Amino acid sequence: MKPLAQAPVAPVVPASQAARAEGDDAGVATPDAGAGIDPRRLKEARPLVPAPLLYGQFKPTVGTWVEYELRTRQGTSRVRIAVVGETVRDDGLPLYQLELDHQTTPRTLVVVWVQGGERPFVEKLAVSVPPHAPISMPVDLYADSPELRGTLEAEQDTELRKGPFAGKARQRGFRLETGHSVVVVNAPQVPLFGVESIREAETTWSARGAGTDARPLLDAVPIAIPRLPGQ
Repeated sequence: MKPLAQAPVAPVVPASQAARAEGDDAGVATPDAGAGIDPRRLKEARPLVPAPLLYGQFKPTVGTWVEYELRTRQGTSRVRIAVVGETVRDDGLPLYQLELDHQTTPRTLVVVWVQGGERPFVEKLAVSVPPHAPISMPVDLYADSPELRGTLEAEQDTELRKGPFAGKARQRGFRLETGHSVVVVNAPQVPLFGVESIREAETTWSARGAGTDARPLLDAVPIAIPRLPGQ
């Protein structure tokens, strides 16, 4: 990811206040905003929902983290994904703060606010790349959007014979509109998403460990890119 352009530094506040600031704006969009994605926008919309969230079943527990090995054409790195906060919207639905700590150089933090419920809904996303101030943008997409996942073509039971999440699993194969395939191994023993691995054409996610001691890393209120009228 390219470093963000220099921006005025936002005032530093505790992460809990940052989460509340985002939660205060939680009523702006409704889940209806995420219905029906223009096929021409799929390529740009897909990366806005973290792959483990997209292909898994979100079962949030504050403080829980899962670490993935992420392999791309640029190399291999670790990404620790954690649920670090929960607030309640005015409509009574929970809003979770999900942080993806990309252990790269520079270290990149991606924060996603997910509205809980029967179908988790990604409201907004923020990116922080030091020394720049974090910037947030509206997303308004269902976490399990069929358009983003692709078409399910095959699935079968399997078993993980080794590693930290050994046990019964389910392998599923999806076909994207580009023709590329995505192979997902779901295992209920993997916390948060139940996703053990995701293999795409240029990217592979592999779960390597988990824990329950996560703390918020976001320490500044992001500079918000406003939602356009009518969105």
